[in-house]
Formats: sequence, structure tokens, C-alpha cells
Amino acid sequence: MTTTFREPTGKPTWPILLIAGGEKAGKSYASAQASASDLIGQTYWIGVGEDDPDEYGAIPGARFLIAKHDGTHQSILTALREASAQPRIGGKPNLLVVDSGTRVWEMLSDEAQERANMRAKKAAQKWNKPFDPEAEATIGPDLWNRATGRWQDVMEILRNHDGPSIITARLDIVTIMDDKGQPTKDKTSKVKAQKSLPFDVGGIVEMPERGKAYISGIRSLKLDLPVGEKHQVKDFTVDWLWRKLGLDVEGATSPRQHSGADGQASAAVADQPEAAPQQTAPPRQAAAPDDAAATALNQYRHTAPVWGQEQDDQLEAQLFEAKGNVEILRSLWKSAQGKGAPQAVLDRIAGISKPQTETKEQAA
Repeated sequence: MTTTFREPTGKPTWPILLIAGGEKAGKSYASAQASASDLIGQTYWIGVGEDDPDEYGAIPGARFLIAKHDGTHQSILTALREASAQPRIGGKPNLLVVDSGTRVWEMLSDEAQERANMRAKKAAQKWNKPFDPEAEATIGPDLWNRATGRWQDVMEILRNHDGPSIITARLDIVTIMDDKGQPTKDKTSKVKAQKSLPFDVGGIVEMPERGKAYISGIRSLKLDLPVGEKHQVKDFTVDWLWRKLGLDVEGATSPRQHSGADGQASAAVADQPEAAPQQTAPPRQAAAPDDAAATALNQYRHTAPVWGQEQDDQLEAQLFEAKGNVEILRSLWKSAQGKGAPQAVLDRIAGISKPQTETKEQAA
């Protein structure tokens, strides 16, 4: 495949904006108020785990449509894709609002927990072992990776959207820990969502309480704020921020373009056999009987064993019986590796054998 190159446009794109705030601090209100801006066409509101903002329709100038879905990941994605595909109105871009990103990640974390519980139950039934339906099974790295991938499905739609997006999240005040893991007297704010969210957006607005707004991060040449500092904005509105970013001038923006990172596609390409190089040297003589035997033995040793459903089921029972014993888990890891287990399986065993298994809070 030939690589192509292009010149930078020198123009900003409509940003993905994260509005993170405390309880009843005004995150949803600011998002609904943004729909009244004359810089955009229509606003499409995808609520997840939050009450529909019907009352905010009374905000002067507010113009938004609320998407209806069944609360599943697939239904949310469908609503987002269909909203993003809506035509512009009067040549103006449409605004997407996801309220809230916190509840999206909680849903995906709950889904990972449910899959872990179902996996443990299946293993217990297959091998006639006791099962506690009240206990939460360990969520392995493969399930966390799945949840993260499904989160990125949401973000990918926002990245591809030709217009502004807003995603809300809760802002928690947490205690800062020292190098020894002990709590200090200092506090800091933390976005409660998938941990990569602050890195995936173009701007972050924090609302610790009603009436207070701080820009804690922005990607812009026009609004040059000190890195690492929070800039307080009195009477903040999203429309004000868009104008400060220079997005109110006709022709000032360019479509968002980004380079993808598709692990599945990469794996598929990597599995394709490489074209054999043209032979320039004379062909080798046929191997002698002794050499042929050595070659056959070497091929046997390097033939990857097949890992199937039977091996998966056996591993589930062994993990259940191990009950977190590190030595047993290490032995299982080596055995699975020798049997050609996929990397996701090896990562799952390795994750369970760690002294501290990643929790929902740590994954967030």
C-alpha cells in the first residue's frame, strides 16, 4: 500500500468538548443552552442513564431533538450514527450531545461484570463445582479490553462527526495519594468516565459547582491558555467558547481528520502471508535423509497447537479451582502458552495473578 501525504489546512475543526461537573452543577443546562447558538443547525441529544431534558426546551432559543433508544450499546451507537448522518440546516453544522459519558462507561463496566459472572457460572456448572450467585467474578483483561473497545466505538462516531460534539461526565473530588499509597490532605478533581476520555477531546470545561466554570484544557492556537492551569470563566456558555476559538467566521473551519488505530484490521493484515521473494540463488539440493528428518522434527516443534472451545472450558474450571493462587496461575499461564492460547487468554490469566486485580474504579 502506498502512503499519501497532504498539507495541513491551518484551520481549526469543530471540537469534541467535555463538560465535567459536580452534582447539579449545570452540565446538561450548558449543553442545552448551546443548542440556541446561531453557529449551528440542529442539536441531537443522546441521553444515557439521565432524565430527558424536556424542561430545558424552554431555554430561550433552544433547539434540540431527543433520541429514543433501548439503553443497549448497539442502540446507543445506532442513535449516534443516525444523528451524525443528518444533513446540515442552512449550511450550519449539527451539534451532538452525549449525556452522560459517565453512565456510558458504567454500563460497559456492568456488562463486563455480567459477562465475567456468566463465564464463572458456566465453568462451575460444567465441572460440577459450587457457584455463589451473589459473588462478583473477577473481570479479566480480555473483558476490560472489550469494554474499552466498545467505548471507543462511541468516541469514533464523535471523531468522524462533521460538527461540534459535547459529552458530559461527573467530576469527583478525590484525595491525592503519596508515593507509598497513603492518603494526603490534598484534593484534586477527577473525571468519572473511561480513563482516556480527557485525552480524546479537544477541550475540557470543569464545573465543580453551580455558577463556576473553569477551562482546564483546550486545543487551540487562538485561545492560548497556560498548560496545566485552570482558567475561570464568568458566565460561561459553549457559544462563547466556540467564538473564542474562532469558529464564528465563515470558512474558518475544516472537516476533522484523524488517523485511525484499528487493531482488528491490523491483525488481519499481519496474518496475511507475505509474498515470497524472488529466488536469485541456485536452488538447493534435496535434503539428505538425516537432514529431512531433522527438518520434519523442527517443523513439528514449531507448529502452533490449536486452542479451541474445549481448552477454554478446561481453563475456566482450572481458574475456578485456583482461587487466586499465584503459583497455580503461573503454571496455568505456562501451560496455556504451550498449547497455543491466544494473547487475550494469556493476558486474562496474567491479570488474575496480579496482587491487585483492576477494579471498575481503576479501569475508569
